[in-house]
Amino acid sequence: MEFFNKKEEVISLKLTNFGRHLLSKGKFKPAFYSFHDDNVLYNSERAGVLETQNDSEARIQTTPTMHPQVAISSLEKEFNNNYNKILSGETTATSEDVQRTAEKHYMLSQPIGTSDINSEYSPSWTVQFLNGTLSGSSESLSMAEKSGGANTQLIPQLNSELKVETSEILEDVEDLNLEEAEDGFLQSNVSIVTNDDDLYFLLKVAENNGLFQKKNFDVEFFEIQEEVQGNTTIETLRPLLYSKRPEATTGVSFVDDITPDEDVTHVEYYFDVLVDDEINDEILCKFDPVNENMGVFADPRTKLCQDIINKNKRQVFDIYEDESDSPGEIC
Repeated sequence: MEFFNKKEEVISLKLTNFGRHLLSKGKFKPAFYSFHDDNVLYNSERAGVLETQNDSEARIQTTPTMHPQVAISSLEKEFNNNYNKILSGETTATSEDVQRTAEKHYMLSQPIGTSDINSEYSPSWTVQFLNGTLSGSSESLSMAEKSGGANTQLIPQLNSELKVETSEILEDVEDLNLEEAEDGFLQSNVSIVTNDDDLYFLLKVAENNGLFQKKNFDVEFFEIQEEVQGNTTIETLRPLLYSKRPEATTGVSFVDDITPDEDVTHVEYYFDVLVDDEINDEILCKFDPVNENMGVFADPRTKLCQDIINKNKRQVFDIYEDESDSPGEIC
Protein backbone atom coordinates (compact mmCIF):
# COMPACT_ATOMS: atom_id res chain seq x y z
CA MET A 1 0.00 0.00 0.00
CA GLU A 2 1.28 3.45 -0.92
CA PHE A 3 -0.02 6.94 -1.58
CA PHE A 4 -0.49 8.58 -4.94
CA ASN A 5 2.16 11.07 -5.98
CA LYS A 6 -0.24 13.69 -7.31
CA LYS A 7 2.59 15.63 -8.95
CA GLU A 8 3.57 12.71 -11.18
CA GLU A 9 0.66 10.23 -11.16
CA VAL A 10 -2.77 10.85 -12.61
CA ILE A 11 -4.33 7.39 -12.86
CA SER A 12 -3.38 3.87 -11.82
CA LEU A 13 -4.90 0.74 -13.36
CA LYS A 14 -4.48 -2.63 -11.65
CA LEU A 15 -6.05 -6.02 -12.21
CA THR A 16 -7.47 -7.95 -9.32
CA ASN A 17 -6.38 -11.52 -8.72
CA PHE A 18 -9.51 -12.73 -10.45
CA GLY A 19 -8.83 -10.37 -13.37
CA ARG A 20 -5.30 -11.76 -13.79
CA HIS A 21 -6.76 -15.27 -13.61
CA LEU A 22 -9.18 -14.50 -16.45
CA LEU A 23 -6.41 -12.79 -18.44
CA SER A 24 -4.25 -15.92 -18.19
CA LYS A 25 -7.09 -17.96 -19.70
CA GLY A 26 -7.90 -15.43 -22.40
CA LYS A 27 -11.31 -14.71 -20.87
CA PHE A 28 -10.67 -11.16 -19.68
CA LYS A 29 -13.04 -8.94 -21.67
CA PRO A 30 -13.73 -5.61 -19.94
CA ALA A 31 -16.98 -4.05 -21.13
CA PHE A 32 -18.12 -1.63 -18.40
CA TYR A 33 -16.69 0.89 -16.01
CA SER A 34 -17.96 2.76 -12.96
CA PHE A 35 -16.96 5.68 -10.76
CA HIS A 36 -16.67 5.53 -6.98
CA ASP A 37 -16.18 8.07 -4.23
CA ASP A 38 -15.96 5.90 -1.12
CA ASN A 39 -12.72 7.61 -0.07
CA VAL A 40 -14.11 11.15 -0.37
CA LEU A 41 -15.45 12.96 2.68
CA TYR A 42 -17.88 15.59 1.41
CA ASN A 43 -19.34 16.70 4.74
CA SER A 44 -16.47 17.53 7.10
CA GLU A 45 -18.84 17.70 10.07
CA ARG A 46 -18.98 13.90 10.02
CA ALA A 47 -15.29 13.95 11.00
CA GLY A 48 -15.70 16.69 13.59
CA VAL A 49 -14.09 19.37 11.40
CA LEU A 50 -15.69 22.73 10.67
CA GLU A 51 -15.01 24.42 7.36
CA THR A 52 -16.69 26.72 4.89
CA GLN A 53 -18.22 25.34 1.73
CA ASN A 54 -15.57 26.99 -0.46
CA ASP A 55 -12.80 25.16 1.41
CA SER A 56 -14.21 21.69 0.74
CA GLU A 57 -12.91 21.44 -2.84
CA ALA A 58 -9.32 22.28 -1.88
CA ARG A 59 -9.40 19.80 1.01
CA ILE A 60 -10.71 16.99 -1.20
CA GLN A 61 -8.11 17.60 -3.90
CA THR A 62 -5.14 17.77 -1.51
CA THR A 63 -6.11 14.83 0.71
CA PRO A 64 -3.66 11.91 0.16
CA THR A 65 -5.14 9.04 -1.86
CA MET A 66 -4.14 5.39 -1.61
CA HIS A 67 -3.20 3.26 -4.60
CA PRO A 68 -5.81 0.65 -5.59
CA GLN A 69 -6.02 -2.40 -3.36
CA VAL A 70 -6.64 -5.55 -5.38
CA ALA A 71 -7.29 -8.05 -2.55
CA ILE A 72 -8.97 -7.83 0.84
CA SER A 73 -9.28 -11.55 1.66
CA SER A 74 -6.81 -14.34 2.39
CA LEU A 75 -5.42 -16.06 -0.72
CA GLU A 76 -4.16 -18.99 1.36
CA LYS A 77 -7.61 -19.56 2.84
CA GLU A 78 -9.22 -19.39 -0.60
CA PHE A 79 -6.74 -21.91 -2.00
CA ASN A 80 -7.32 -24.34 0.87
CA ASN A 81 -11.12 -24.07 0.53
CA ASN A 82 -11.02 -24.74 -3.21
CA TYR A 83 -8.53 -27.58 -2.75
CA ASN A 84 -10.76 -29.30 -0.18
CA LYS A 85 -13.83 -28.86 -2.42
CA ILE A 86 -11.99 -30.54 -5.31
CA LEU A 87 -10.91 -33.45 -3.11
CA SER A 88 -14.45 -33.93 -1.80
CA GLY A 89 -15.92 -33.86 -5.30
CA GLU A 90 -18.02 -30.77 -4.57
CA THR A 91 -16.38 -28.96 -7.49
CA THR A 92 -13.78 -29.55 -10.18
CA ALA A 93 -10.66 -27.71 -11.23
CA THR A 94 -12.36 -26.81 -14.53
CA SER A 95 -15.61 -25.56 -13.00
CA GLU A 96 -17.08 -22.12 -13.65
CA ASP A 97 -14.81 -19.31 -12.51
CA VAL A 98 -16.39 -17.26 -9.73
CA GLN A 99 -14.85 -14.22 -8.11
CA ARG A 100 -14.44 -14.30 -4.35
CA THR A 101 -17.22 -12.74 -2.30
CA ALA A 102 -15.00 -10.21 -0.53
CA GLU A 103 -13.50 -8.69 -3.69
CA LYS A 104 -16.74 -8.73 -5.66
CA HIS A 105 -19.24 -7.47 -3.09
CA TYR A 106 -17.28 -5.66 -0.37
CA MET A 107 -14.69 -3.78 -2.44
CA LEU A 108 -16.02 -0.94 -4.63
CA SER A 109 -19.56 -2.03 -3.86
CA GLN A 110 -21.26 1.35 -4.20
CA PRO A 111 -20.69 3.05 -7.57
CA ILE A 112 -21.91 6.58 -8.20
CA GLY A 113 -25.41 6.46 -9.66
CA THR A 114 -27.49 8.83 -11.75
CA SER A 115 -30.57 10.87 -10.97
CA ASP A 116 -33.17 12.84 -12.85
CA ILE A 117 -31.93 16.39 -13.44
CA ASN A 118 -35.53 17.62 -13.30
CA SER A 119 -36.02 16.37 -9.74
CA GLU A 120 -34.62 17.86 -6.57
CA TYR A 121 -34.97 14.57 -4.70
CA SER A 122 -32.54 11.68 -4.53
CA PRO A 123 -33.36 8.39 -6.29
CA SER A 124 -35.48 6.01 -4.24
CA TRP A 125 -37.20 2.66 -4.56
CA THR A 126 -40.84 1.67 -4.41
CA VAL A 127 -41.54 -2.03 -3.84
CA GLN A 128 -45.12 -3.29 -3.62
CA PHE A 129 -46.09 -6.84 -2.67
CA LEU A 130 -49.02 -7.49 -5.01
CA ASN A 131 -49.04 -11.14 -3.95
CA GLY A 132 -47.29 -12.35 -0.82
CA THR A 133 -46.53 -10.57 2.44
CA LEU A 134 -43.57 -8.68 3.87
CA SER A 135 -42.32 -10.30 7.08
CA GLY A 136 -39.54 -7.86 8.00
CA SER A 137 -36.94 -5.40 6.75
CA SER A 138 -33.57 -3.89 7.63
CA GLU A 139 -31.47 -1.00 6.43
CA SER A 140 -28.34 -3.01 5.66
CA LEU A 141 -26.96 -6.40 4.65
CA SER A 142 -24.65 -8.07 7.18
CA MET A 143 -22.56 -11.16 6.46
CA ALA A 144 -20.77 -12.96 9.28
CA GLU A 145 -16.98 -13.21 8.89
CA LYS A 146 -14.20 -15.22 10.51
CA SER A 147 -13.22 -12.55 13.03
CA GLY A 148 -16.65 -12.79 14.62
CA GLY A 149 -17.78 -9.47 13.21
CA ALA A 150 -19.82 -8.79 10.12
CA ASN A 151 -19.32 -7.14 6.76
CA THR A 152 -22.10 -4.58 6.55
CA GLN A 153 -23.30 -2.89 3.38
CA LEU A 154 -25.94 -0.20 3.16
CA ILE A 155 -28.27 -2.28 0.99
CA PRO A 156 -31.89 -2.29 2.24
CA GLN A 157 -33.25 -5.79 2.87
CA LEU A 158 -36.87 -6.93 2.50
CA ASN A 159 -37.69 -10.29 4.08
CA SER A 160 -40.52 -12.57 3.10
CA GLU A 161 -41.36 -16.23 3.61
CA LEU A 162 -43.18 -18.72 1.42
CA LYS A 163 -44.31 -22.02 2.91
CA VAL A 164 -45.35 -24.90 0.67
CA GLU A 165 -47.43 -27.64 2.28
CA THR A 166 -47.28 -31.08 0.71
CA SER A 167 -48.81 -34.45 1.39
CA GLU A 168 -47.34 -37.76 0.40
CA ILE A 169 -49.65 -40.23 -1.32
CA LEU A 170 -48.48 -43.85 -1.22
CA GLU A 171 -49.78 -46.15 -3.90
CA ASP A 172 -51.36 -49.47 -3.03
CA VAL A 173 -49.10 -52.48 -3.11
CA GLU A 174 -51.40 -54.07 -5.69
CA ASP A 175 -50.65 -51.22 -8.12
CA LEU A 176 -46.87 -51.66 -7.85
CA ASN A 177 -44.85 -53.10 -10.65
CA LEU A 178 -43.64 -56.63 -9.85
CA GLU A 179 -40.00 -55.79 -10.57
CA GLU A 180 -40.17 -52.69 -8.38
CA ALA A 181 -41.74 -54.69 -5.57
CA GLU A 182 -38.94 -57.27 -5.76
CA ASP A 183 -36.31 -54.49 -5.63
CA GLY A 184 -37.97 -53.10 -2.52
CA PHE A 185 -39.09 -49.80 -4.09
CA LEU A 186 -42.30 -48.07 -3.11
CA GLN A 187 -43.52 -45.48 -5.55
CA SER A 188 -44.79 -42.32 -3.94
CA ASN A 189 -46.36 -39.15 -5.22
CA VAL A 190 -46.16 -35.77 -3.52
CA SER A 191 -49.22 -33.58 -3.76
CA ILE A 192 -49.06 -29.83 -3.08
CA VAL A 193 -51.99 -28.77 -0.92
CA THR A 194 -51.08 -25.07 -0.71
CA ASN A 195 -53.39 -22.70 -2.54
CA ASP A 196 -52.10 -21.70 -6.00
CA ASP A 197 -52.08 -17.98 -5.11
CA ASP A 198 -49.79 -18.74 -2.15
CA LEU A 199 -47.11 -20.43 -4.25
CA TYR A 200 -45.48 -17.32 -5.69
CA PHE A 201 -44.54 -13.73 -5.03
CA LEU A 202 -45.63 -10.91 -7.29
CA LEU A 203 -43.65 -7.70 -6.80
CA LYS A 204 -44.05 -4.32 -8.45
CA VAL A 205 -40.70 -2.53 -8.35
CA ALA A 206 -40.11 1.03 -9.52
CA GLU A 207 -37.29 3.54 -9.16
CA ASN A 208 -38.28 7.12 -8.41
CA ASN A 209 -36.41 10.28 -9.35
CA GLY A 210 -34.19 8.36 -11.75
CA LEU A 211 -33.82 8.06 -15.50
CA PHE A 212 -36.61 5.84 -16.83
CA GLN A 213 -35.19 3.81 -19.70
CA LYS A 214 -36.07 0.68 -21.63
CA LYS A 215 -33.92 -1.45 -19.31
CA ASN A 216 -33.93 -0.28 -15.71
CA PHE A 217 -33.14 -3.31 -13.54
CA ASP A 218 -30.71 -6.18 -13.26
CA VAL A 219 -32.12 -9.14 -11.31
CA GLU A 220 -29.51 -11.27 -9.57
CA PHE A 221 -29.84 -14.31 -7.30
CA PHE A 222 -27.41 -15.39 -4.60
CA GLU A 223 -27.27 -18.35 -2.26
CA ILE A 224 -26.01 -17.66 1.26
CA GLN A 225 -23.58 -20.45 2.07
CA GLU A 226 -22.61 -21.10 5.67
CA GLU A 227 -19.31 -22.64 6.70
CA VAL A 228 -18.59 -23.53 10.33
CA GLN A 229 -15.01 -22.92 11.44
CA GLY A 230 -14.57 -23.60 15.11
CA ASN A 231 -17.21 -21.62 16.98
CA THR A 232 -17.77 -19.17 14.10
CA THR A 233 -20.15 -19.50 11.19
CA ILE A 234 -18.84 -17.75 8.08
CA GLU A 235 -21.33 -16.60 5.46
CA THR A 236 -20.47 -16.18 1.78
CA LEU A 237 -22.53 -15.31 -1.28
CA ARG A 238 -22.61 -17.75 -4.19
CA PRO A 239 -24.04 -16.19 -7.37
CA LEU A 240 -26.55 -18.28 -9.31
CA LEU A 241 -26.44 -18.37 -13.09
CA TYR A 242 -29.19 -17.87 -15.62
CA SER A 243 -29.52 -20.42 -18.39
CA LYS A 244 -28.87 -19.31 -21.95
CA ARG A 245 -31.14 -20.92 -24.45
CA PRO A 246 -29.20 -21.94 -27.57
CA GLU A 247 -30.31 -20.31 -30.78
CA ALA A 248 -30.81 -22.82 -33.59
CA THR A 249 -28.79 -21.70 -36.61
CA THR A 250 -29.09 -25.03 -38.45
CA GLY A 251 -31.58 -27.83 -38.68
CA VAL A 252 -29.73 -29.80 -36.01
CA SER A 253 -31.30 -29.62 -32.56
CA PHE A 254 -29.08 -28.86 -29.57
CA VAL A 255 -29.72 -30.58 -26.25
CA ASP A 256 -27.58 -30.20 -23.12
CA ASP A 257 -26.72 -33.23 -21.04
CA ILE A 258 -27.85 -31.35 -17.91
CA THR A 259 -30.79 -28.99 -18.07
CA PRO A 260 -30.79 -25.81 -15.92
CA ASP A 261 -33.48 -27.15 -13.57
CA GLU A 262 -31.13 -30.04 -12.71
CA ASP A 263 -28.03 -27.92 -12.09
CA VAL A 264 -27.69 -26.44 -8.58
CA THR A 265 -25.63 -23.53 -9.96
CA HIS A 266 -28.58 -22.19 -11.97
CA VAL A 267 -31.50 -20.08 -10.81
CA GLU A 268 -33.98 -22.39 -12.53
CA TYR A 269 -33.06 -25.19 -10.12
CA TYR A 270 -34.70 -23.25 -7.29
CA PHE A 271 -37.14 -20.76 -8.83
CA ASP A 272 -39.23 -19.95 -11.87
CA VAL A 273 -38.50 -16.27 -12.51
CA LEU A 274 -40.79 -14.25 -14.78
CA VAL A 275 -40.57 -10.51 -15.41
CA ASP A 276 -42.63 -7.92 -17.28
CA ASP A 277 -44.33 -9.40 -20.36
CA GLU A 278 -43.40 -12.95 -19.32
CA ILE A 279 -46.03 -12.83 -16.56
CA ASN A 280 -49.50 -14.05 -17.43
CA ASP A 281 -51.87 -11.17 -18.27
CA GLU A 282 -54.70 -12.55 -16.15
CA ILE A 283 -52.44 -12.67 -13.08
CA LEU A 284 -51.26 -9.10 -13.63
CA CYS A 285 -54.77 -7.82 -14.19
CA LYS A 286 -55.99 -9.65 -11.10
CA PHE A 287 -53.48 -8.08 -8.72
CA ASP A 288 -52.61 -4.85 -10.56
CA PRO A 289 -55.52 -3.89 -12.82
CA VAL A 290 -54.70 -0.17 -13.01
CA ASN A 291 -51.30 0.59 -14.51
CA GLU A 292 -49.86 4.08 -14.56
CA ASN A 293 -48.69 5.59 -17.84
CA MET A 294 -44.98 6.28 -18.17
CA GLY A 295 -44.56 8.54 -21.19
CA VAL A 296 -43.49 6.76 -24.36
CA PHE A 297 -43.11 3.55 -22.32
CA ALA A 298 -46.81 3.50 -21.42
CA ASP A 299 -48.04 0.00 -20.75
CA PRO A 300 -50.97 -1.08 -22.96
CA ARG A 301 -52.24 -3.36 -20.19
CA THR A 302 -54.77 -0.76 -19.09
CA LYS A 303 -57.18 -1.61 -21.91
CA LEU A 304 -56.24 -5.30 -21.86
CA CYS A 305 -57.03 -5.61 -18.16
CA GLN A 306 -60.34 -3.88 -18.62
CA ASP A 307 -61.25 -6.35 -21.35
CA ILE A 308 -60.31 -9.28 -19.09
CA ILE A 309 -62.33 -7.88 -16.19
CA ASN A 310 -65.35 -7.33 -18.44
CA LYS A 311 -65.00 -10.86 -19.81
CA ASN A 312 -65.01 -12.35 -16.32
CA LYS A 313 -68.05 -10.30 -15.34
CA ARG A 314 -69.94 -11.08 -18.51
CA GLN A 315 -72.71 -13.67 -17.98
CA VAL A 316 -73.52 -15.98 -20.82
CA PHE A 317 -77.10 -17.26 -20.95
CA ASP A 318 -79.47 -18.83 -23.44
CA ILE A 319 -82.14 -16.39 -24.63
CA TYR A 320 -84.44 -19.33 -25.45
CA GLU A 321 -84.25 -20.83 -21.99
CA ASP A 322 -87.21 -20.21 -19.70
CA GLU A 323 -86.27 -17.96 -16.81
CA SER A 324 -88.95 -19.48 -14.57
CA ASP A 325 -91.73 -22.03 -14.55
CA SER A 326 -94.34 -19.34 -13.96
CA PRO A 327 -96.23 -18.41 -17.13
CA GLY A 328 -96.58 -14.87 -15.85
CA GLU A 329 -99.69 -12.70 -15.70
CA ILE A 330 -102.54 -13.90 -17.87
CA CYS A 331 -103.92 -11.17 -20.11
